[in-house]
Amino acid sequence: MEKITKIQLGFYFDQTRCMSCNACTVACKDWNQVAPGPVAWRKQFAYEVSEDNIAPFSMSCNHCEDPACLTSCSLGAISKADDGIVTVDRKKCESLLSCITACPFGKTMIAEDKQEPNALTGWKVQHPMQKCTMCKDRLEEGEKPICVLSCVGRALDFGEFKSLQSKYPDAVRLNPNDFRYMYVNNQTDTKPALLVKPKSIKTKIHKSSTYRI
Repeated sequence: MEKITKIQLGFYFDQTRCMSCNACTVACKDWNQVAPGPVAWRKQFAYEVSEDNIAPFSMSCNHCEDPACLTSCSLGAISKADDGIVTVDRKKCESLLSCITACPFGKTMIAEDKQEPNALTGWKVQHPMQKCTMCKDRLEEGEKPICVLSCVGRALDFGEFKSLQSKYPDAVRLNPNDFRYMYVNNQTDTKPALLVKPKSIKTKIHKSSTYRI
């Protein structure tokens, strides 16, 4: 039997190149047919670090190496594939919300009635959890995730995590010491598959979301 080789796919984000244009978030919603509303699989934020200095951040699910959402789900609705992609089986989800509180980044989400008015056949609840799939359908066709393709400033990249680390030696893995403002629930070390080239931040950060989609 051929041995299955596991890899970890991941994202790269360059804070110094991001223009906060939201092209990535618009493309994500359009490609994945996520209706207008509070749930978005990728969101764009900006953080005011001084009167004339803004630090942008674009982030989706980080497909962590040790995903807290997976271990918190008692229904087995969340799984991690050999390529590192973390997915949710929406037919198994019963909206227990344990994954919502477990994710340090708040990237597992539940829609509201207006955004998702009609439950699909097989769903056990009106609004099962949803999140970024890393555009698995596009990957199967040899294409990159739509957010990466749509980035005007070329601030996003994608690939095998170890390859990204070699390609971008000045980037760091997302962590609570350097990017504490991205940890909204807790600071659990889930080894997120996201490398960030940071913008220099020397002053106190005040969170200010610019997401308006």
